[in-house]
Parts: sequence; structure tokens; C-alpha cells
Amino acid sequence: MDDRVAGSMILSESKFLRIISFFLLYIGQGIPLGVSTVAFPAWLIANGAPESSVAAIIGTSFLPWSFKFIPAAFMDRYAYLPMGRRRAWLIGAQLLMVTGFAIAAFIGPGPDDLQTILYIVFLIGAGSAIQDVAVDGLAVDTLPEIEQGTASAFMFGGQTVGRALSGAAAGFGLQYFGSQDTFLLFLPFILLITLYVVFLRERPGEKRFPWSEGTTHPVNLQRHVGAWWPMATAAFKSLVKLDSLKLLIAAGFSRTGAGMLDTLWPIIAVSFAGFTTATYSGMISTVDLVMSVASIGIGSFLTTRLGARRATVLVYAGVALFVLFVLYGQAFWAATTAGFVAISCFYSMFGTVTSICTNPLRMQLSDPTVAATQFTIYNSLSNLPVTLGATLFAVLGGTPEMTVIIWTMVGLAIAGGLVYATMRAGSRHEAAELPEGEIN
Repeated sequence: MDDRVAGSMILSESKFLRIISFFLLYIGQGIPLGVSTVAFPAWLIANGAPESSVAAIIGTSFLPWSFKFIPAAFMDRYAYLPMGRRRAWLIGAQLLMVTGFAIAAFIGPGPDDLQTILYIVFLIGAGSAIQDVAVDGLAVDTLPEIEQGTASAFMFGGQTVGRALSGAAAGFGLQYFGSQDTFLLFLPFILLITLYVVFLRERPGEKRFPWSEGTTHPVNLQRHVGAWWPMATAAFKSLVKLDSLKLLIAAGFSRTGAGMLDTLWPIIAVSFAGFTTATYSGMISTVDLVMSVASIGIGSFLTTRLGARRATVLVYAGVALFVLFVLYGQAFWAATTAGFVAISCFYSMFGTVTSICTNPLRMQLSDPTVAATQFTIYNSLSNLPVTLGATLFAVLGGTPEMTVIIWTMVGLAIAGGLVYATMRAGSRHEAAELPEGEIN
């Protein structure tokens, strides 16, 4: 097809297409997250599963996201350049998600089939995580600097929308129709996104399929490193800098606490606040949708006014106070549905705002020559503690040891905030130097 006719499907040629495409693709990667972290935990607890099962699901959900640096390195090293630097990987990741949902629909596991559910969660999570790496690399490759702030907001929003809608739909489906019909419901949507990627192109003149006419674009040929040693050397030198090590330590503390909180939330919703699988999934999904807009505004305001570092410290101080209220304000939030919905708004807000505030720190510390790989390493090593936190929740005894659980989360949030406070990156001065309208 002639490029002039198909120009609307070439990313480098259209700002509108770039924004819409990244929004849509982030919706796609949010679908497995909603099923795994919202619907499945509520479904299991509502059917009498032990709290350790929820911890296992949350931990397994984030496990593929903890090792994203592995596919990221392979994407930077190996690429079928006639189809673009990332698109072949992106198609493969989408097909992996399709396979996972198809297998789940064929098996149709029940709430007692924990081992099968964990395999499904890992498989669809792996497809989602690899897709995230490919999309982030595609964004680095095709977004002009002036568009990065707008695109980031749509990407955050897209993942939240995907997670919220899939969590609500999966929760309703699991309760009233069973797992087989629920997974069949998602297959057409994931297939449509896959088809969209198939007909998308990164730059003019590239192939849509391996057998199509086309050639490698000069920009991709210039940017492709194609060698392990230069990539590894640049990434290692940047990672061992003092601020970089502080970032990893701080993320280790704070994200471990986040893993404990994510495990706790569906448990107290069903066991303490009286929600069912469907009502919890619908409630938290609605809250996520509403609070995502507020969170993006709050996070952008804080990072612009205070700088990413101070904003991050302030937000984690807020997290510590919030989890203390969960412990000592139980008479408020457990008494009425409205009370639990109210604190769920803060739970959702802190989950998004912490990501927004820490994201510029990771960007500022990434070496531009290996930005995609290094940025993914930071994100991966920030996700691994979530799995550790879910495990720690179970080891410490779960909700019967609520006081121990909450004070552990408080200590982790404060420890993370204190380490963030010692960093030099992310000062207000650096934030003020950004071009107007751009969010780092």
C-alpha cells in the first residue's frame, strides 16, 4: 500500500496516531493486571480461599514485571529492522496474551484450582510485561521531546482504564458466569488490539509483514546498537552511580510496602467490609477510573512545584499516615460501604501518585544511549519488591496480625522516603528547567 494512502497508520508521521496508539496499547497491557490483581483475589477470598492464596496471586502477577530488563535487553540487541525496531516484539507480546487467555478459557479453572490460576496469571502477565517493554521502547524511538509529557499522561491513564474495566468485567463474570466465559469475553478485545498493531508501522517504507515489500528506515539503522558489550557497559556505569543505587534501595523499601498493601486490600474489602467479588471489582474499578484523573493532576502539580525528589518524600509520608489510619480508623471504614469506598479512593490515589512522582527520577538517571534498557531495569527492580511484599504479608501472618502488618508497611514507607530524601536528582531546580507544558 502506498505510504501516502496509509500515512495515517505510520507513527512517525502523526502526533494524533502516536497519542492514541500508546493510549490503546496501555489499555491492552492493563487488561491482564485487572484480571489478576482485582478480580482473581476477590473471587478467591469470596469462595473461602486462604489469604496466602491472594498473596501468591499478587506476587505472581508482578513477577514477570520484575524481570522486564531481560526482554528489554533482547529488544535492544535483536530486531527485525525492516518491520521497525519494536513492532515484531510487540506483535509477539500480544500473541502471548492471546494464547494465555485462550488457554484459560479452554481450562476454565475454579476458585480451588490455585496452581492452574497461578500459571495463567504468570502467562498473561508475561505477555503484558513484554508488551510494556516494547511500547516504552517504541515511545522512546518515536516521540518528540515536546510530546513526552502528554503521551505519559495518556499512557498512565490508558493502563488505569484497562485495569479498571477488565477488573470490573472479570469480577462480574467470575461471580455470575464462571472463569471459562469470562476469559472468552476478553479474547476479542485482545485480538483487536493485536490486529491494530499488525497494521501499524513505525516509519515510512517499512514492511507490515516479513513477506511484504519494504526496507529498513535509516533512523532505525542508525540507532540500533546490535552489540551486547557497549550496551552492558553504558548501562552498568550509569547504574552504579550513587544516586542510582539510592533509587534502587529506596524503591526496594517503598515497593515492598506496596506489595503488602495490594495484598491486604481485597482481603479487607471482602472479609471486613462485606463486599462480594462483583461488588468489590466494580467499586475499585470505578474508583481507579475517577482517581486516575485526580492523581495525574496531583502528581504533575507536586513534581512541578516541589521537584520529583521532594514530591516523592511527601507522598510516602502520606502513605505512612494513610496505612496507620487503616489500622486505627477501622471503626470508620468498616462500619459502612461509603467509608470503605472513601479510603479506597486514597488507596488508589497513592498507587498512581507514587508512580508519577518517582518516574522522573528514573528518567533523569537513565543514560540516553541505553535509556530504554536502563529505564526498564529501574522499573523491573521496582516491581520485584512487590512480589516480596506479597510474600512478606503471608509470612507475617496476614490480617490476624494486622498491627504487625501495618507497622511494617509504615516502617517501609518511611525508610523509602528517607533514602529518596538523600538523592540529588529530582530537585525543584531541575523540574523548573523543563520546557513549559512538559512533564518529565
